[in-house]
Formats: sequence, structure tokens, C-alpha cells
Amino acid sequence: MSDMSRQERSAALAAEPEQLRPEQVRDYLLANPDFFLYYPGILDLLRIPHQQKGTVSLVERQGEQLRLKVRQLQHQINELMSVAKQNERIYRIYADLNLRLFRCRSLYDVRSTLQQVLLHQLELQAISLKLFGFEDDLPEASKRHILDKRFNNNIYYLGRLSQQEQQLLFGDKRIESVAMMLLGERGEMGLLAIGSNESHHFHPGMDTLLITQLQKFLTLVVPQLAEY
Repeated sequence: MSDMSRQERSAALAAEPEQLRPEQVRDYLLANPDFFLYYPGILDLLRIPHQQKGTVSLVERQGEQLRLKVRQLQHQINELMSVAKQNERIYRIYADLNLRLFRCRSLYDVRSTLQQVLLHQLELQAISLKLFGFEDDLPEASKRHILDKRFNNNIYYLGRLSQQEQQLLFGDKRIESVAMMLLGERGEMGLLAIGSNESHHFHPGMDTLLITQLQKFLTLVVPQLAEY
């Protein structure tokens, strides 16, 4: 009797259809996204939990998710438009700066123009223009240290400075990040450093198009005024 009961139970279990695992249902629906096109009535029967509304239909839940995605996309578009407007403003300021530099008649005019545009219009915190071989040049040992450590055969440096380097270039002003460029075809004329109090304003991964143009304009203007 006991053996018979075990056989009956085994037969009953074998007769039962195998239950699908949730993962199998998920994989099937992902592999057949048009499933509900053939069985649209199921959508009205499916109910899923919602944190605020209790249980809602799948269609309602999908509609809510779609509206959320639309809002997120709109937010991203607004951010991109804001960045684009800011970039356009900065580009126009740099373009105007380059033209003003061409109209300068002295090194004093160059320094004054750089200060007016970079400090007031772009709201940066400090600039330092050092012309090699002139009275305001850096001490030779300090200059060699900065050239070897920060430029390493490059004409630009973007990033942070040590406290000693900040003191040499900007005095007591606290600078968190800097854009530095060497002037001249081989960097032989001088150095321009632009400082920001934001630690990530200037960083190695940023685009150098605008400061490249500024470096080229200064390389053309400074020799005519400094009598190199």
C-alpha cells in the first residue's frame, strides 16, 4: 500500500505541468516584444504594484514611465541648451579679446585688456603675464622648475599648482586651478597664467581651442610691443 502510494504520488507529480520560473517569463517577453500585439486583452488583466497608488494596470504603469522619461529628456535638453548658450558667450568673449589684443599699442595695454576681459567678463580670479628676459621675469631657478615640472615639452598646462608655484605667479591670491600657456613658437617669449578659485574650472581633459587661439594671438602681438 505504501509502495503504491509512492508510485501514485510520482505519477501525479509527473502529470503536473512544469511551472515557469519568473526568469523564463522575463526572457521570453524580452525575446518577443510583440507578444502583446497578438494578445492585447492580457494587458487589461495584468496588475502591478505601485508605491504611491497601490495596484495599477500595466498600461497605466507604462504610460507613467513614458512620461517620466519625457521629463528626464526635456531636462537634459534644457541643460544642453544652457551649456551651448554659455559656450557661445565664452567664444564671443574670446573672439572679441583677440581683436582687442591686435589693437594694443603697448604691453601695458595688453595686460590691461587681459585683466578687463578675463577677470571681469569671464569672472576669473587672477592673471599673471611673465615675459622672459624682462624686469617682471621669474627667478631663473623658479622658472626652470615650472617649465620642467608643468610643461614637459608641451605649450599648455591645465590643472592645479603647488602653494609655492601659486605664490610665484599670483602672490597671496588663493588659486584652485590654472590654465598656463607659453608664448612664442617654442615657448621662448614668456608665460601667461590664468587662475580660477574653482578646483575643476581648468583641468587636463578640457578643450584647448580657445586658449590655443589666445596663445597664437599673443605670440603675434607681444614681439611687436616688447621688441624681441
